Amino acid sequence: MPEGPEVETVRLELLQLISKKVDSIQLTPLSQKYPKYEGKQPFFNQFSRKTIHSIDRFGKFLVWRFTNVEAVILNHLGMTGRWCLYKDLKKLPTTTKHIKVIIHMKSPPNALFNDIRNFGQFKVFQSFEEVQQYTPIRSLGVDGLTTPFPLNEFLTRLAKKNFKDKPIGEVLLNQRLVAGVGNIYKTESLFHAKINPLKKVKKLSNTEREELGLAIGKILQKALHDKGSTMEFQPYELPSGTTGNAQKWHKVYKREGKPCLECGTPITRMIQKDRSTFYCLQCQK
Repeated sequence: MPEGPEVETVRLELLQLISKKVDSIQLTPLSQKYPKYEGKQPFFNQFSRKTIHSIDRFGKFLVWRFTNVEAVILNHLGMTGRWCLYKDLKKLPTTTKHIKVIIHMKSPPNALFNDIRNFGQFKVFQSFEEVQQYTPIRSLGVDGLTTPFPLNEFLTRLAKKNFKDKPIGEVLLNQRLVAGVGNIYKTESLFHAKINPLKKVKKLSNTEREELGLAIGKILQKALHDKGSTMEFQPYELPSGTTGNAQKWHKVYKREGKPCLECGTPITRMIQKDRSTFYCLQCQK
């Protein structure tokens, strides 16, 4: 699933649509096979001939706002959701066979939401205030891409009782702690801070907690700079069709059995809450 850096990179490319007028937003015939889109077209008709005012990010969510209409659209990329920008809708590549939403613009490019596995979201809320109260957004922790990284708030949240008896490798995936951290950057942040993913939060020293917070901020900013990670199993692409480069510097993620780039010890893989975690037994004792 795209994490904070990938979603932010997508948002930055979509900003070229700001201040441009929408002709219409179309839920495709394919989308109507799924309950979350079925019969929802009337909700999207209110955005016809409206201008895109802003596209904001909250963790892994995007919120589209328009001028002269209170309603907003909440968008989540899910596991395979991808925005594509095309001038001519009659010349789409074969890779766009799973289009659920088309934003027809008065002037090109048009924006298409292609979602192979259909885990993405594209949902209307009646106001910006309402979407802010949507539980997955209201409960988000610190934004990991905030600069400088909000270390004090991170430490305060990490000290909460509901985290203390859990392994830090599990806790870091909780969006109530740090919004935008997923399995890739959790793994890389723990390696950077030299913390074992099995270590319980209550066992972390104050120094380790601080180093982890700083590592998260550094890793996420580095990933954002390199426009996210594009892996073989995660064909993430930007709206422009380009791919990310952050995977080129991964130290442990998906490197099971390969030598640690710092000490040579083979990288270990284990499962934490149904997710693969990679770490070095020597560097992360």
